[in-house]
Amino acid sequence: MVIAMNLFGCATTRLENVGVGELERALAGATDAPGVVVGTLRRVGTKTVRSAGLADVRSNTPVSRSTPFAWFSITKLFTAMAIMRLVEAKRIDLDAPVSRYLPEVRVARSGREATVRHLLAHGAGLRNPIPVSWVHLTTEPPPSLADMVRQRVGTAPDLAFVPGEKSSYSNLGYLLLGLIVERESGETFQEHITKDVLEPLGCAASAFGGRSERATGYQRRLSFMGLAARWMLDGRFFDGSAGPYRVLRPFDVDGAPYGGLSGPVDDLLALAEMVLADGLGPGGVFLSTATISTMLTPFVTSGGKATEIGLGWHLGKIGGEPFAYHLGGGGGYRSELRVYPRLGYAVAVLANETSFPTGDWARLVVR
Repeated sequence: MVIAMNLFGCATTRLENVGVGELERALAGATDAPGVVVGTLRRVGTKTVRSAGLADVRSNTPVSRSTPFAWFSITKLFTAMAIMRLVEAKRIDLDAPVSRYLPEVRVARSGREATVRHLLAHGAGLRNPIPVSWVHLTTEPPPSLADMVRQRVGTAPDLAFVPGEKSSYSNLGYLLLGLIVERESGETFQEHITKDVLEPLGCAASAFGGRSERATGYQRRLSFMGLAARWMLDGRFFDGSAGPYRVLRPFDVDGAPYGGLSGPVDDLLALAEMVLADGLGPGGVFLSTATISTMLTPFVTSGGKATEIGLGWHLGKIGGEPFAYHLGGGGGYRSELRVYPRLGYAVAVLANETSFPTGDWARLVVR
């Protein structure tokens, strides 16, 4: 049980207002990860960032607000932003079939072809194989994005449902979106995200690939994920134990568009700040107000059913309060970014343990 639940009650179905002092005491007592960082933002520009614990247990290095963590699937938000900026530049049509941009791939079933919008909203029908083996040590070269698409998606993937019929999470769709970014920008995916998304948002401390200053990843040995990973991951990814944790060597995912970014908490808050400002970034308009609204609007299936996902963002409610969010999780790390548009409030949580319960912290509204 997380210390936040002890302090603020076990009703995770409601928001909890807390003071900075309460947040600090909760973090000081957190035992679910070696290190945790919680950052909050109000639309008026007020930030609160607090951290506790260790970025690296063996060297006794403390975690801080500037410590980069692997974000894993939160990267999808940055991929989605890149696509939407290309849409605004009229380089991409949201409702065009995927084959217009990737002629070698046909994502179709029953005569209906998936569109770019379907990919963004996980509505293309693509399956979601567990990507646990889609990783490489930071000392190893990664496969190209084109190779990943050939290996993992193919030219005519077997779909789980007709595109647009429903929404079901898939990393494969974001591999395709990343390749579309490459084709339409004329740059590698990593180059384009850095120049067209990270830099305009002021996320200078975030990057792809291995980073020596990134927090070390840990996995609790006596947990479901800890036991499963021992059998599913190659032994070269482990570096012994530290207390109750199994230590993971620095590694990166093979598919950058679905999970390759690392960065500190302030860079996640920068993305949230742009959303809360209706598309305004540090240097001016990053996306139009209409585009931000579209991204936060539920995707509607071909049968007329509103889903709990927008374009890139997942959508939820807590105590009647709507929020948009994305989780990130993988070997050794857990993260969450949550934006409450009506409250003008956002919270980001980063931890260096695979199963850390970010939701218990993301529901706290710091006064």
